[in-house]
This record gives sequence, C-alpha cells and structure tokens, in this order.
Amino acid sequence: MRLLGLLGLCLLCTGFEWEGRLGRLEREFASGDARQRRDVVRLMAGYGASEVREPLLRALEDPDLEVRREAAVSAGRVQLRDAVPLLQEWLDDPEPDVRSVAATALGEIGDPRPIPDLVRALGDQNTAVRRAAVGALLRTGDESVTTPILGRLDDEDPEVRIDAAQALGQLGDPRAVVSLVGRARDESADVRQAVYAALGSLGDARAVSALVQALRDDAQPAQLTAIGALGRLGAARAVAPLRSLATGADARVSRAVIAALGAIGTDDALEAVAEAMGRSELRETAADVLAGHESDTLTAQLGTQLARTREPGQVTALATAIARRLARAPEASVAEPLLQALVAERGDASPLLEGLARSGDAEVVVPILEHLVAAASTGQPTDAALNALGLYLDLHPADGRAADPLLAILGEVPPNQRVHVVTLLGRVQAARALPNIRPLLEHPEADLRRAAAQAIGAIGDPEGSDALFPLLRDDDPQLRMIAARALGASMDARRLAEVFALAEDPAPVDRHALLVAIGGALHRGTGEMERYERGLQRFASGPDQPLAARAIDALATSAGPYAATALRALSTSGPVERRRMATLALAWHAADGDTQTLLRELSATGPAQVRLAAVAALGFAGPDVVPELLTHASEGAWPMPAVATFALVQQVRRQEAVSPETLAGLCGLIERRDAYVRANAMVALTLAGARCEGKRPQDFWGPAHAPMVRAAAARWLAATSENESRGVLERCAAEDLTPEVAEACSDPRLPAADQTAELHAYGADGRGLLRNRLVALRFADGAALVVHSDAGGRVIWPHAPRGRLRLDDPLRTPLQP
Repeated sequence: MRLLGLLGLCLLCTGFEWEGRLGRLEREFASGDARQRRDVVRLMAGYGASEVREPLLRALEDPDLEVRREAAVSAGRVQLRDAVPLLQEWLDDPEPDVRSVAATALGEIGDPRPIPDLVRALGDQNTAVRRAAVGALLRTGDESVTTPILGRLDDEDPEVRIDAAQALGQLGDPRAVVSLVGRARDESADVRQAVYAALGSLGDARAVSALVQALRDDAQPAQLTAIGALGRLGAARAVAPLRSLATGADARVSRAVIAALGAIGTDDALEAVAEAMGRSELRETAADVLAGHESDTLTAQLGTQLARTREPGQVTALATAIARRLARAPEASVAEPLLQALVAERGDASPLLEGLARSGDAEVVVPILEHLVAAASTGQPTDAALNALGLYLDLHPADGRAADPLLAILGEVPPNQRVHVVTLLGRVQAARALPNIRPLLEHPEADLRRAAAQAIGAIGDPEGSDALFPLLRDDDPQLRMIAARALGASMDARRLAEVFALAEDPAPVDRHALLVAIGGALHRGTGEMERYERGLQRFASGPDQPLAARAIDALATSAGPYAATALRALSTSGPVERRRMATLALAWHAADGDTQTLLRELSATGPAQVRLAAVAALGFAGPDVVPELLTHASEGAWPMPAVATFALVQQVRRQEAVSPETLAGLCGLIERRDAYVRANAMVALTLAGARCEGKRPQDFWGPAHAPMVRAAAARWLAATSENESRGVLERCAAEDLTPEVAEACSDPRLPAADQTAELHAYGADGRGLLRNRLVALRFADGAALVVHSDAGGRVIWPHAPRGRLRLDDPLRTPLQP
C-alpha cells in the first residue's frame, strides 16, 4: 500500500493524469441518471474544448432540461464554438431560463456570429434574458454593440439599466457619454450610481458637469461613486466643489473626497489633501494619498508644508507621507524641515527620523547619531534611531562615522537593542569594533551571540575568523551556520585550508556548515580554487544526498575555473536527484559555451526532472536558446511550460531589445490556462514594455483569476498603459482584498534582480521540510519558478529580484478561465 502511495505521489510530481479519466466521465454520462449526468457535465468544464466537444454537444440535446442547462454553462466556460448554432436556437425557446442561459453561454464563448440574435434578445419580455443579453454583448467586445446597449438605458427594469450602464463603462466607447449623462438623474439611486461609475470609466470631460451636480446626490453610495468618478476623470474644475465637501462632518465622504483630490493631482488639489491632515480622522487617508502620488515635485512641496506646520499630529502625518515617498525616491531638500521639526519636538520622532534617513542627504547621519546617543544616555527608547540608521546605511553603506557612537552606546542599551547595535557595527564594517564584539560570542543570550558572529563576518577582517572558527563546533546549530557564513565572507587562504581539512576529517562535525564556509570563500576567489572544487565534487558524489546538495550549492557559486566542469560531470551521471540538483546549479555557469551546449542536450534528452532543471538554467544562457524555450513553453507537458516561461523571463530581463518573434510567442502564452505560465508571460511582457494585440491586462483582473495572475496584470498595465493605469491601479490598491494584488497595484515597479534567493521549503505544518518535492517559488517581481527542492529541502536561485519570496504547491493551483 505504501508503494502505491509513493507511486501516486511521483506521478503527480511529473504532471501525470490517469489515462481514461475523461473516458470514464463519458461512460458515466451515458449510463447515469439525470442527476449524475449533470455532475458529469459540470466536471467537463475543467477540460479543454477539443477534449469535451462530442460529449458536450450530446449533452446540449439531453432530454433533461437541467442537464441541458448545465451543458450550456460548461460549453461557455470551455468556449466551445461548435455549440454556437444550437445555443442560438435556444434564444427562441419558450422557457425564459433556457433563453437566459443560452445568452450567457454565447457571451462566454465570445463568437461574433450570434451578435444579431443577442441584440434581438435585448427586447425579450423577460428581464433575466435582457440582462443576460447585455452581459453577452459586452463580452464580445465588438464596437457594434454600443448602440443597441444604449437603448437599454431606458429599460423599464432598473436592473437592466444598471447592467447597461456598467457595460457601456466597460466598453469604453465615447459615444455613450451623452446618453449616460441623460440618465444621471434616474429615479433609481442604484442606476444613478452605475451611471456615475460608467462616466468615470469613460474618461470624457463632457461628463464633469453632470458629476459635479451628482455631488449633491441624496443617496450616499451614489454620491461616493460620483466623487470617485471625478477623481478618475482628473477633473481640475471639480477641485473647488470637492474641497467644500472635504470640510463636511461625514468622515466617509471626506475620505472619498481626499482620494479623488489626490487622483486629480493638481497643486490646489494636493494642497487641499495636505490641509485635510488638520482633522485627525482624515490623517491616515491623506497620508496614504500623498505617499502614493506620482508627482515629481510633491515631496518638496510637502517639506514646505511641514516647515510651517505646528500641530503635532499634523506634523507626524506629513512626516509619515514624506518618509513613504522618500522610500521610492530620495529628495535631499526635505532634510532641513524634517530636522527642524525633530529638534523642536513638533511631532513623533519615528517618522521624522525615518524621513531624514531616506532623504539621501549624507549629512543627516550626524543628527540621527546625536538623537541615538542622547536617547541611550537618558534611558529613552532607541529603536526609532537605530531603525533610521539602518535605513541611512541602505543609501550610504559602511559610513564609518557611525562606528564610535555605536560603540559608545553598546554597553548602555538593553540586550534586545544591543543585537541591533552589533548588527549595525557589522554593516559599517567597523574593524575597530572587533575587540568589543568578540567577547559577545560567549554571551548567554543566543541572539546576541548570533548577531556578533554575523557582524564579524560582515566586517570581513581575517583576524575575526580566529574567533569564529571554534563556533563551528558550537551546540547551537543556527550559530554554527551563521559562523560558517561569516567565515566564508572573511577567512583567508590559511583558515580555508584548516576548514577544508576539518571537513575531510572523519571525526564527527557539522559538515553542512563547513561546506557553507568553503563555498563562501570560493565565491570570493580564496585559496587553491581547483583543489577545493575537486574536493567539493567528491562530497557531491557521496551517498549523503543532503550533504551532496550543500556541495553542489558551493560549486554553483564558486568563482573558480573548475566548478562548471565538476557540475557538468555531476549532471550526466549518478542518481537522478543528484543530476537534477547539479543541472539546476549550472544556471550560475550557463554563459559558458560548454555548459550551454550540455544544458540544451539535457533539456531534450535527459530524465524528466533533469529536463526541467536544464530548461530553467537556460534562462541564463545566450539569447539563441529563446526559440527552444518558446517551443518548450508552448508544446511541453506540464510543468514544462511554466518552467520554460520562467526561463523566458530571465532572457527578456537581460536583453536590451526583444525580438518581435519572442513577443509574439509571449502573447500567445497568455492564452494558456496554467496560472504560472500566464503570470510569467505577463512579467516578461512587463519587462519588455510590450502590449499584445487583442489582449489587455484588464482582461485578467476578474476574481476567477489567481492572485499571481492579477498581480502580474497590474504590473503589465502600469508598464504599458500609463494613461489608463493610474485610476485603475489606485482603485485596485484601495479595494482589492488580496494583499499580493493590492501591493502590486500600489507599487507596480519591478525590483532589481541582483541577489541570490535561498528558501527552505516547509510543508503546511511549518515543520516538515519538503525534500525533493515539486514546489513553486514566487519572486517579488511576480515571476514563478516551478522546480524541485533539493535533498535538503532548499531552493536556491541566482540573480533573483529583491523582496519577498512566496512558496506554492503547484499541484493545488487551479486552471485559469
């Protein structure tokens, strides 16, 4: 029984689907009762149209009405074009439910042939049919449907009028503006709300007067929609009436006005937003608007506003907005007003210090350090100043002016803050701090011992390795690994020889930590490179697979000339798991001609897992492999398309100009229903700044799409449709309930890809490592690598984007619409 379970797991990991599953569904449909037939037809919606064509066409003529209706729903979901003629006939069925489901299915199929029949259905006596016809015509996206839908703005049923207004807003046809303005005084508040939203979507200045009038709408939901629509229109002449609303007693309306003024973005609009910070209940909203605005001059304007503001709460809110803006783009001119407010204690010190640190002014380190020393000497909290100093060092690495003040407070701050001080001493690379840091390696607090080891490694002084070397035998496994990384960053050739000798000694020792230290030293080009690389090759060939994975990692990052040769040998012989790990590690050496040749061979002829690893590594090979990657992405069996599309992301990132053939291939991949393929293709198009004919990012924004796809669509929209994206992304950032999507909408910029990503893959319980398992590593730019973790449960990848890493189970990710 256990053998069968393992077999099932292996089959899942290779994307295997039991042969005949669809055939069994067809047999169950033929022999089952009506209820069973409905269930079977519903399941068919999960397959491609070509696979279920025949059974679905039969189901559309089933004697049971409910089976036929379910078949129509499934035909729509799989976009079965062969079902169009029959569904067109259903539009004349006596039963309204049948006519309604037919119209909906025709809309989902997206075939233009039934447009005349759907236009006729707009006059159906049944409300549900008319509503379905409006939705179906909208989905066709054809320009010809605007005029017939306009006629439904006068429908007797308010629900139909609402649907018509929403459809016209989505169609984006300016011919609808006049008719929509005429409906801005509809007796139904819900209809008025839909009309206001549609006018905002159309972006036509002719709607401004009607929307300004709508600011006095008695129904607050409609009023709020009108406010948002004026913001989306960027209506400068609406600033004055909006500004008068901002002073009202209703905080909900005032917050909506602030968001609209921020979207309009003129100087007087932003001035009004800043003034709103005088009301405590509006400060958070105003700070969010000001922090996210794209104006190049706004940061300096806020600094001027800060200089003349005295109320502490308003100062704090302004400083918060400024600090958040500075996180995106430093602006040295605001350092002075921030410093004045800090010295005068006009607001909370934390955002003022953060703003100073992020300003880009190299001289702000002095007041930050003064604030730090003063707080430590008087027993005040130092967290804000320490955090600010860390942010300052992000912009000005290794500024030695911080060393002495940090040393001065090292013994005065509490132990938890001492960890932070020691970490910062490492970041400023203060070699003179070593005598003060070394004794902390024996401190009873584990966190402080670890921070001291990291700091010694960051300082990079070979003398520090004398203190680190004994820690390789410490009882704390985390400290052993930290010491190993620190040794790798600092030890000289003499110490490297000792560490390698210890690794080869048969005595019990943490060889994983030793190999990490050796790998770090070889990455820096320390010692007799080929000798140690050959030694790592021996470890990689041993029976201990987790230890072999560590050795392969060290060879991957080694700067020596023999590392690629060793990995090529490991990738072509031995157990499949080791071959796969070595092949993936060749990504670090894929620019080498011999390595690229081997990767291309392995991608075509190697075992399944090795082929996946080879295709992933080809992302860092020369651009001549792109046609092969496109073939793997479009024709390979799952999960090969996801891996190949990720490799294409790496290729596009490194190319100055992307060929039309590559862009056409990426646009075609967006049609794939695999969420990873679709998201990766969008990331590549975002990097290239390219659009696709007939496809818009907004088409992939619906709730049925996976969060990774919606986030990728947001970034793609921002990169290719600057004028269209602003209002859309602002609404998404404010309204989307999925953090991943809201973050992408809030800041759609792609991060730099200049770090090595390392992640331990844990199971859902957070404890068990997923060793040699298929996982999906999702990066901060939205790209996703479907890959097997190594024998130690790790995934390591070069040239990764900065930011958060996410881990998925690709076997649980559903197909996309």
